[in-house]
Amino acid sequence: MTETRKIRVFLCHSSQDKPIVRELYQRLNAEGWIDPWLDEEKLLPGQDWDLEIEKAVEAADAVIVSLSNGSMTKEGYIQKELRKVLDIALEKPEETIFVIPLRLEDCEIPRRLRARQYVDYFPVERREQVYQRLRQSLNIRFQQLYPQTEAAQETREKIKPPAKSMYARLVDLVSAKGTGTVDTAGTIPLILYFSLAALYVLTSSDSTNQLMMGIFSILAGIFLVIRKQIPPGSIFKISTILFVGVHALNNISDSPASEIFEGIVALISCGSAIVTARAPKRPVFYSSISLALFLLILGVKATLNAFDIYPSFYSAGPIAIISVITIVLMVMDL
Repeated sequence: MTETRKIRVFLCHSSQDKPIVRELYQRLNAEGWIDPWLDEEKLLPGQDWDLEIEKAVEAADAVIVSLSNGSMTKEGYIQKELRKVLDIALEKPEETIFVIPLRLEDCEIPRRLRARQYVDYFPVERREQVYQRLRQSLNIRFQQLYPQTEAAQETREKIKPPAKSMYARLVDLVSAKGTGTVDTAGTIPLILYFSLAALYVLTSSDSTNQLMMGIFSILAGIFLVIRKQIPPGSIFKISTILFVGVHALNNISDSPASEIFEGIVALISCGSAIVTARAPKRPVFYSSISLALFLLILGVKATLNAFDIYPSFYSAGPIAIISVITIVLMVMDL
């Protein structure tokens, strides 16, 4: 670069998270336009620990706060650093990117950081994608500091991500976690399945409805297997538990009253899934997988039945077993 200006980035972290933060420091340091500050790399023997860290925080252009369950519950230096960082952040203009929360695992965000958008540096397979987003934030901060310089223009060119193939975009769409767009897309088959299930039960619709119900049930099951997430909120979980249980009972003995109840709880599940479509979701491995198996079984059954195919292995027994497993695991997630 023709100019030697760099953005100074302080890495606020707990000692137990040192291995991950050390790897992040090495990547940032290799960029050429970022000057990261890590205690074990910057502190010299005999220097005053408190004084040097305080000076580094005050001199920083941006601060990456690494968050984990251990760091947020542990009393110690990170709490002191965080208080200092947030006090300095109050002096910055509103649009300044100064504090960047970086979650190293699924953990609570401290109250004073909740107004700032965080990024998840997990799981391992997503770190490269997350790191590129982190670079983009730091690049914006660099341009805020040096808006008209040649150095800022060079970082703009370096930060541009390479164009992705259609296959890579499809992989990102299916495998990415924690992004609102994908969460919403994954909820759509679930919403459509419950709406069609309610329509089928309450109105005794034709085979076309049954076929569509089967297709969306299979799609919903596939997304649940891949994403391992279900819509949040007790209303959705309780109504889905009731739907699974009543559906299993209806396979054993037909009852007009129970069929009406099945349709009602299906509508409630549909409505609650719509309301929470864009809400943050957390991984729930066992209940999401069991619900996925339940939906896949019902989807295949409904699809076959739409073509007047009624396999003997789709008896009430297997459906009852997977229903009980699904109910138990979803109750545990309440």
